[in-house]
Amino acid sequence: MSIHDTSSPQGGQEPKQPQFVGPTRSAFSLKVAETTLTRMGISTQTPLPSGTSESLAPTRYPTPEQSEPALSVPGTDILLTMPLDEVERLLEVFQEEVETVYPFLDTGELVSKAADIRAFVDDSPDRPAVNSSSVDLKDVILAKVAIATSIVVEAHGKNHASNKLVEPIKHLIYQLSIDAQADLKVIQIMTMISIYYFFSDEELLAWRNIGIAARAALEMGLHQNLSLVENFPDPRDRSLAVRVFWCVYVLDRRWSFGTSLSFALFDRDIDPNLPEPSDDFPYLRCLIGYGRLCSKAWDALPPFSAQSQTIPKDTVAFLDFTAQNWSKSIPEDLQLRHLPQDSTSAPPSRASRRLQALLYLRGNHIRTLIHRHHVISSASIEAEPQKARLVVDIAIDSISVLVHLSETSDIYMRQQSAFNYFLLSAVAVLFLAVCHGSRMFAEPCRDSFLSAVELVKGFSRQGTASRRLWKSIRGLLPLAQRMGLRGDESTIRRDINDGQLLVGSTGRMLGVESMADGQRSGSAAVPGPEFGGLSSTQNLGTMEFGAAAPDAFSLSNDLMFLFDAFGQTDDTWANGLQDYMGGNEQQPAIMGEEEISRHFWGLI
Repeated sequence: MSIHDTSSPQGGQEPKQPQFVGPTRSAFSLKVAETTLTRMGISTQTPLPSGTSESLAPTRYPTPEQSEPALSVPGTDILLTMPLDEVERLLEVFQEEVETVYPFLDTGELVSKAADIRAFVDDSPDRPAVNSSSVDLKDVILAKVAIATSIVVEAHGKNHASNKLVEPIKHLIYQLSIDAQADLKVIQIMTMISIYYFFSDEELLAWRNIGIAARAALEMGLHQNLSLVENFPDPRDRSLAVRVFWCVYVLDRRWSFGTSLSFALFDRDIDPNLPEPSDDFPYLRCLIGYGRLCSKAWDALPPFSAQSQTIPKDTVAFLDFTAQNWSKSIPEDLQLRHLPQDSTSAPPSRASRRLQALLYLRGNHIRTLIHRHHVISSASIEAEPQKARLVVDIAIDSISVLVHLSETSDIYMRQQSAFNYFLLSAVAVLFLAVCHGSRMFAEPCRDSFLSAVELVKGFSRQGTASRRLWKSIRGLLPLAQRMGLRGDESTIRRDINDGQLLVGSTGRMLGVESMADGQRSGSAAVPGPEFGGLSSTQNLGTMEFGAAAPDAFSLSNDLMFLFDAFGQTDDTWANGLQDYMGGNEQQPAIMGEEEISRHFWGLI
């Protein structure tokens, strides 16, 4: 079996999601979508109508039907089936892809111990002698999870090889997490498995395990300068402990924003005199400042149950000022620069370029969170059009950076979990802007949106990004179909290159504008499109949607359909929602707008 076999382990089991759904998480969009559709008389929980082919519903990612191989052969450790030079190479991949961002581990030491680590797990009678003082079980666990993470990075997803490395040691990791005595290696292991889960699209498990690491760090007193000095008198050991703590801190912020679940570490509990990593780790120092900025933004964002998502102007001004100052504080060699084509300057290394892009996108993302309320309704856009343009410009800029990164390197492809997070946030902002201010934003946003759609086509179907996007748009598809594109049983195929619709078997080409005109004039409506393989005659509201998304091409077509549907007229949503809700004139349009907006809050 190839190490990079990409077939899904464990029969395609879907990653688990938190039961709580908060406003920074994509599943928040789904819950609001279901609430909206229920008020409109549509239930997404209704079973498939009798006689309907189950194949019409989005299905889980296909997996081989044959029995999966055993996780391990008794008496044979997976490390022993890998050549030593391959073990060392994969550890070096981890060093390049992960340690450069989160230096909580000296991977070079694991590389130097690779032979001893393999010998440690060899239970054959003629195994080579092992220096027991240099290697222990925790080193083996660290090495195995690091290698598994590298395999996931290179294969663009979890597979049997990575699974065979991690599954047999899960019980050991669990035992370490509940041991009475925590030590630095335990924190490193919990951080390592958290990162592995993130790259495997298991963000909930990533959040859960970094929380364990955070609590172990508190137990060890890594958050207080006095206990840090007492427990780590050696400066070299203390330097590593400092890096471990701050890596846990920044990962705690990152996973919390991704899951919309609370932090495990709070700034008020951290000693203000606690040392930060040395200047040898400039990227981590930048992330620490960003983590503190995230704490302020988290406190400022309206809570889950808030009636309004507006943030006070003075708070917005302060946060935006702080965010821009953070971006300006990034060292020169980590600043993202757009070099002209005729530039004679040497381009940055691949590692530097990745760090530059990540920092730049983080700065854009936090400003998107700060300003997103300016595009959640037509009224908010009309009240402050300049602020609305600002958040749209930031989103367009993020898409531009991601597209360039994808076209000119393999950086995006190797770390889709990290970069898709920023892409989905930008796509959501463009959706909201076009929905609530089509005359202002439809045309300026179209090219960037098309570029984003091309990136969406590269999504893994079973990946987190495609599931998040599908969950956010699926409730809007029947609504858009009713309000702008309803009709007979014909199907529509979209040519996303020119924004035209190919209708039925006649091949008649219609632009979105002509369809909208026909709708307003009372002429025959345009037939409804196919959504992710669903027929237009199928009531999408009655479908039982699975967790898996349709294929990337269908998903990208659905995105372009929604973009054009949103961009028809400024009052489309007001009129369409009112019509869709049975002509209830007592229902204010703004309520519908806000609920439509919430479809995309989880992506921002």
